[in-house]
Amino acid sequence: MITARVQRFVWAGGPAPNGPAPDLSGRRVAVIGGATGAAEAVTGVLVDRGALPWQLGDSGTPDAVVDLTFAEPFAPDSPDAAEGALLRTLAVLRACYPDWSEETDARRLAYLAVTYLDGRSGYGDGPIHQPLGGIWAGLAKTLHREIPNINARVVDVGRPDVAGLPDIAAAELYATGPAEIGHRDGIRHALTPRAQAVGEPSVPLGDGDVVLVCGGWSGIGFELARTLARRGCRVVVTGRTRPPTGSEEWALLDDAEFDDYRRDLMRRAAADGTVRDTRERIDRLRRRRTLQKNLSAAEGEGLPLRFAHCDITAPDAVADLIAGIPDLTGVVYFAGVDRPARLPAKSDRDFLAGVAIKVTGFLRVFTAVRDRELKFFCNSGSLTGRLGGMVGELDYAAGNEALARLGLWARRVSGLDVQTLCWPLWQSLSASSNVDAAVKYMPAMDPADGLGRWCDELAAPHSGEVAFLGPVDTGISVAQAGQFPAERSLPGFAEVHPRVFHLGDPVEWRPGKRLVSEVRFRAEDTPVTGDVLVGGDPALPITLLLDNALRSAEWFAGPVRELVDVEVDLPGLRLSDGEIQLLRTTSAESDGSLRVVFRTGAGAQIAAMTGRCREPDDTAPQVPGSDGEPLGVAASTVHWRGLVVPLARWRQHPCGTRTASLAPCADADLWAAEPPPTSLLPTTALENVLRMALSGTSTDRLLIGRITIGGDPQRADLLVAEPAGKTWYAVDRGTRQVALAVRGPGADGT
Repeated sequence: MITARVQRFVWAGGPAPNGPAPDLSGRRVAVIGGATGAAEAVTGVLVDRGALPWQLGDSGTPDAVVDLTFAEPFAPDSPDAAEGALLRTLAVLRACYPDWSEETDARRLAYLAVTYLDGRSGYGDGPIHQPLGGIWAGLAKTLHREIPNINARVVDVGRPDVAGLPDIAAAELYATGPAEIGHRDGIRHALTPRAQAVGEPSVPLGDGDVVLVCGGWSGIGFELARTLARRGCRVVVTGRTRPPTGSEEWALLDDAEFDDYRRDLMRRAAADGTVRDTRERIDRLRRRRTLQKNLSAAEGEGLPLRFAHCDITAPDAVADLIAGIPDLTGVVYFAGVDRPARLPAKSDRDFLAGVAIKVTGFLRVFTAVRDRELKFFCNSGSLTGRLGGMVGELDYAAGNEALARLGLWARRVSGLDVQTLCWPLWQSLSASSNVDAAVKYMPAMDPADGLGRWCDELAAPHSGEVAFLGPVDTGISVAQAGQFPAERSLPGFAEVHPRVFHLGDPVEWRPGKRLVSEVRFRAEDTPVTGDVLVGGDPALPITLLLDNALRSAEWFAGPVRELVDVEVDLPGLRLSDGEIQLLRTTSAESDGSLRVVFRTGAGAQIAAMTGRCREPDDTAPQVPGSDGEPLGVAASTVHWRGLVVPLARWRQHPCGTRTASLAPCADADLWAAEPPPTSLLPTTALENVLRMALSGTSTDRLLIGRITIGGDPQRADLLVAEPAGKTWYAVDRGTRQVALAVRGPGADGT
């Protein structure tokens, strides 16, 4: 399993600009939940803007759902108060799921969850009306994993009676930009991640401290408990699992013997038809054996650690637990369970239980200790809540995001220093039952690193919510791309930002099969368009078009290292009224390659090529020792002005080889965006190859047989053209490595 160093982030709120008004004409929209009369008011505004109302029981499915969720004031002693509203949400999503999960139209579907915290997603300075809105926030941010083409968003309005709620809901439905938006006092707010180091220790931990780790009987929780005990703290860990008494037959077996015991039980179960019950029994026995091993290991080390059996969702049990620890100085709330299953395969009962262990358990423990003078109250959260979970984790994400928002509420209403730490997957220790799938979203965390960071957090001044992020580039989906923040400090930003930048506006998405997007290049955003002329008119440089194609391939597999059979209609690259708009289609072929085609809105083909993910095998050409004679470049259909992309000076050598030294061209010179996307192709190298290859020709059609991308294309500083002019190389003179090989560029591609 891949592990990665993570970075520490906190969240900062700030104003967010309003986007364009969405086109709701003909959209079938269901409006559910909310305060009395709110659904009707929102429906009225949506209908005024062209939408068609839909409700459960109508034929077909809606195109969008505006979920006004649970609007009642928060009652800490009734943690299950939102269950009815959540079941209503699940009923609508279950009705939509068969149709929505198969939808390939990237513009049709939308889900908007409205929450009522403080108008700034819990990061304001006023009272929090209903922190249980976090349930819907976590669910919304995870929906795209099971419904690939859904535009799912969260908008926080502070209170259900806020003025203009119907207009806000109508404006945010189908909006683009951050996944979470707040509206307060007429200002639109968004949360932005900011890298921030942990503070210097201010709350030393050690002898004299008593720490309760709720749900810490196994996995990460138990490792944290042991770490704290090794530092001198007395630690109490809890769990709903009871340790064996020691006399049970299965408890005395070693691991190999237990496997035999398990197989024998399953053979009997197969004979008497009790397989399901027997599997559940074996799972319980495994948990009890794990608890036994952990407690024995701690006892063997002589650690001041003890176990307390407790159902933390039961108020009396929690009250008794806390009463039995009069000298308690800190709490780590760790309880939770992650059992991934897609929504149709997860019952309402299981969904509610997954949320309750986070919500109800936290409230029971917080209520029992809120009058204590504690050094800390630390929630163990998850990035599944902050960023959204993986396939099958709608309930887990909902519970974790609710926990984080409850932490913000608890911090505000009590004297306790409540903090939530949002963790990624931990190598070998996480609760996820599908670790192999989880690491596709983000690399796992090294346990030693994580435990050290956790102890640092407990001892430092606490902020409300902290997230630990590893590289995020593999976890971003097409549906999430428009929500990705332009924050350079995010791990993996350099890899994912160009892919998001070049995505364009998705029209159709069939994961792993087909992506259709509208892409637009404007002179004001792409100043290099004034540097290249086709027929005397500003045009899009060929390299930028090919780079866009390469980036589109990254949504399928990556990286594409070779483009073959490239065809470009040169007049089609000209700008009209300062821009060029194209429809790009990227399709997976049966041989594993990717076909990329650019067309105009009218359907005319502008460019086509095939991408392959093969490794380059080009060797550096022999560079002539002589200086050679200067070689001019004759006029052609395309004219390079050299204002942005430096023009190389070619020389012809006696052997017929041509060479040219290259000057670099910064990405910031190509794009007006901040930050600019990095290029996969060496712009200066390829544009100068094409300039010489087309020298003296008058053609509307460019053909390139093959373009192979080598090691580090941006290090290329020398061009070498074979005497026949059929193969051109961009080489790093220092390493002799081929950065780019171009075969057959010209009017006929030979």
